[in-house]
Amino acid sequence: MIYKFSFNSLRNAEYNQFMRSVHDILVRLEVDRETFGSLINMLSDLLQTAETSLTAERRNEKVREKNEADRYRDRLHSKLFNHLKSILCDEMDSRFDNAQTVMKVVKEAGNPTQLSENAQSTMMTALGAKLEPFRTQLEAIGAQTIVDDMMEANRRFIAIEIEYRSLLAAQQLDGTPTSMSGVRKQIDPIYRALVNAINGYCGIPDKREEYRETVAELNILATRYDAILAARKREKKEKHPVTCDDCNAEI
Repeated sequence: MIYKFSFNSLRNAEYNQFMRSVHDILVRLEVDRETFGSLINMLSDLLQTAETSLTAERRNEKVREKNEADRYRDRLHSKLFNHLKSILCDEMDSRFDNAQTVMKVVKEAGNPTQLSENAQSTMMTALGAKLEPFRTQLEAIGAQTIVDDMMEANRRFIAIEIEYRSLLAAQQLDGTPTSMSGVRKQIDPIYRALVNAINGYCGIPDKREEYRETVAELNILATRYDAILAARKREKKEKHPVTCDDCNAEI
């Protein structure tokens, strides 16, 4: 009998790989094409759709990641500007002269939020280079860490932007892809039909030997992915242990 587990709990990428492995096993072992051919063909077509859906998901996730990185570097630039401004509000502040020197460089560079993303990347890279000779002044006014964080955030944005453009160049999508959740709803009944049918044939003595290898390989696969889910569940419990409200002791 084929081992059944909560495959619906798999994440989209894991689910896709699991179903692709199921398909590959059935094709490689040439499981009764006359009986299962239509189901295997349907699964094959839906796996292509799933791949397109995952590509769209990865692209959308990269856009979200890129936007967050862009906002973060903007906030760090504002943090630097406001830090300098707060010092310059008090001419008696011992840090005033150093802050004024640094502010001059920052103002000459301009406001990055008014630029396009790529122009902003170039501008902030240049700003970092221009501020490098003023490290002593930056450290004296407590701004060097802010500058370092800002430049790291800018480098991270540039790296994400490169990844995003590579993704677009490698994978062109036509129209609006079906959502992965929608594809999963179509694949689920096909997988269950295959499993139930094979398990049914395993109950027939004359058929049991014919499906022995198929069942063994599918069980190894199911056990592997079930172990992934079990490990994730354990990790979640370790991070968020259940506690007793009265005694505040872990259960």
